[in-house]
Amino acid sequence: MPIHQCCPHSILKSFILISVLFVSATSIPRWCSAEQDVNNRFERGLRYLEAEQYDLALAEFQSIEKEFTTSAEISSLAQYYIGFVHQELNDLSPAASAYQKALALKAPQEVHGNAHLQLGIVYKSQGELPLAENHLKHSLTLLPAAAEAHTHLGDVYLLQRRFNDAESAYQEGIRLNPDRTESYYGLGRVAEMQNRLRQAMEYYDAALQRNRYLSQTHYRRALTYQKLGDKEQAAAAMTQFQRLKAYEDEMHRFREALYTNPNVPVLYIKLGELHETYDNLTGAARVYEAAMQAHPSYLPAYLHLGELFIRQRELEKAARAYEKAVKLAPDNPKVHIKLGVIYINQSQFEKAIAAFQQAIAVDRTAAEAYNNLARLYAGLGKEMQQAINLAQQAVALAPTPKHYDTLAYTYYRNAQYSKALEAINKAIAIAPNVDAYNKLRSKIQKEK
Repeated sequence: MPIHQCCPHSILKSFILISVLFVSATSIPRWCSAEQDVNNRFERGLRYLEAEQYDLALAEFQSIEKEFTTSAEISSLAQYYIGFVHQELNDLSPAASAYQKALALKAPQEVHGNAHLQLGIVYKSQGELPLAENHLKHSLTLLPAAAEAHTHLGDVYLLQRRFNDAESAYQEGIRLNPDRTESYYGLGRVAEMQNRLRQAMEYYDAALQRNRYLSQTHYRRALTYQKLGDKEQAAAAMTQFQRLKAYEDEMHRFREALYTNPNVPVLYIKLGELHETYDNLTGAARVYEAAMQAHPSYLPAYLHLGELFIRQRELEKAARAYEKAVKLAPDNPKVHIKLGVIYINQSQFEKAIAAFQQAIAVDRTAAEAYNNLARLYAGLGKEMQQAINLAQQAVALAPTPKHYDTLAYTYYRNAQYSKALEAINKAIAIAPNVDAYNKLRSKIQKEK
């Protein structure tokens, strides 16, 4: 099961893009005449890695390594990613072997620096602390600005109870990256182990400000509060730990299911919904995006991502998600309607009109499409008789308060106040406590 050693956020696991290392299509040296093909293959392997399709990623990188054994730089980079995939799968011995092979070959400084970093992380996990320290220091020689290496070196020092060295390493990690959660957690552990409990609590709080989903931080806070004699706060922190630990365990179960059942895309949706339940919208978005990469024709992934962006008021991103959904499901009126509503909120009214018209074209019984188009026409002051006709059609298909309200609004905008009053009274009779309906009736009565 993946343990994501390279990404210490145990809950907010990022789908891995090794931005420090990955050499893009514009910067890979001209190793051979098939340069673009090599670039594309590395990028394909990374897409598999992002989507946690580890078997496919491993096969891609192994294929590159086998084909380009005579090119040290290509082979070294491929070996690095082979190690990385094994590390994600918690196969630490094969991971270490691949990293060692990457280091044995001539390669750019970034490749060797990251290989040393990941090898240090592997050895730390295996309890080989002197080896871990050695490789992490080598990593910092090659990549002096790598905050992650300082943090892991701090962990090694902490395990060796070299508290001053650990504190210095964590502080350097924070200097290089003030938002790195694990550095603050490490400082909290140093302070707690030295019985500087108030200071430990400050560091734990600083860690949670940057990532509130770290269950282990809540656990350490609970124990620290116990030591301080604050039973109430200790109980609250322990409750939060138990809640997030359950979340973490459920997340890992879904990830295990995804790895063993890669052709069941609904598992991505279930995992994304789990993230949303815990208000982890960033994690949910990453899962839905991974689903789209792994299963490009799976409509629910686009719909869930679009809805998520709407919740976040990221309307441009939401529109892009639904535009892709429309291409996948051109005969689905609900998708056209939702896209039209997004366009309205972006003030892209012509696009909204086209979306509602398309919804009606594919489904003559789509009452909401008639209603929305009527409301939009009336609001824009155009096609006014058409707006009334559309609103009447919406009411005929579904006589709901919302549709009577739109009918009243179209009559009101056409100065047909008696008909407007009759329509809004029907809406109010069904839903008497809706403030907007009563306000519209007051406006109509005033004009009448």
